[in-house]
Amino acid sequence: HSDNTLLANPRDMVADWNHGHGTVLLTLSPLSHHIAWVAMGQVLVCGGQLVINDPADGMTPLDWILETGATYVMGVPTHAMDILAEQKARGLDRLGAVKLFYMAGAPIPRATAQAFLDQGINPQNIYGMTENSSHQYTYPDDDPETIVSTCGRGGPSYTVRIFDQENSDVEVATGEVGQIGGKGACLMLGYFDNQRATETSFNKDGWFLSGDLGRLDDRGCLEIVGRLKDVIIRGGHNIHPAKIEDLAIRHPSVQKAAAFAVPDERLGEKVGLAVIPASDGADTGDATPDGDAVLAHLFKNGLSKLDMPEYFIVMPELPLTPSGKILKRELAEWARNGRIEPTPIRFKEPS
Repeated sequence: HSDNTLLANPRDMVADWNHGHGTVLLTLSPLSHHIAWVAMGQVLVCGGQLVINDPADGMTPLDWILETGATYVMGVPTHAMDILAEQKARGLDRLGAVKLFYMAGAPIPRATAQAFLDQGINPQNIYGMTENSSHQYTYPDDDPETIVSTCGRGGPSYTVRIFDQENSDVEVATGEVGQIGGKGACLMLGYFDNQRATETSFNKDGWFLSGDLGRLDDRGCLEIVGRLKDVIIRGGHNIHPAKIEDLAIRHPSVQKAAAFAVPDERLGEKVGLAVIPASDGADTGDATPDGDAVLAHLFKNGLSKLDMPEYFIVMPELPLTPSGKILKRELAEWARNGRIEPTPIRFKEPS
């Protein structure tokens, strides 16, 4: 990114949402996340106050919102749900001075949006990524249905088009599902020190391909449908299956592994891990992989606690493409419709 690409999207958001010197913007995401630097960009543009998520020990996010007098809070839907639950438990009628709550990274539950609207807070639905900032967003005058079901129209610094899933050079008609592509001032310059990744992320006409699936309605509002990429988004945190799988198959009782998304009402998605037992497992005494043992193995070999699978299933075979690639989207769909029932597991860090 350059200074200009980083500031293009915040300039749009400040103009469209009328932020100014009186805006107190609290980011619940860490400064390493694109949500936080979009927050910083907006404050630089509007001259408001930036509050980072650094409360004193013992303070909850709700305490921090009240303490700082935040008028604009940025985070993911999980933040919103947890804060609203605490607000209700404490019997508070208002969420301090908050007027706007930005949510990105996962769908916004209708009950969450309505809980904000009921107390005069405008929920803001966002779609974006590190490569192109929070480019798609709802507007102050959007109705509740638009806020819940779409990510809005976005601003002038980025234009979205939808492309055929099989041929990314062909644009599809309004209302049809395809891969989300985009161009504009807030788009990255490229992937640092990785020319191949940069080149393969664009179609022949220079549209950046997100790897996400969506459709545009006749108003230009974007609805997110799913992902071509296999990234799992757990409460706004991106989890890449490849690392989990690579470490899992190093376990002596695991022959093949696939990490896939399991739907979760609060976090949007959780990580499921499906494994096929190693054919020589009987020789080592590990014929059937044990979920807890696999989690311990993953942690020992460097997997972050934040990326740990929370569901586990042993399968005799995995769904494959004709070329032999594992169909993770098929596993996710099976988990969604009940065809498979992964067992909930929880990693316990060694004492």
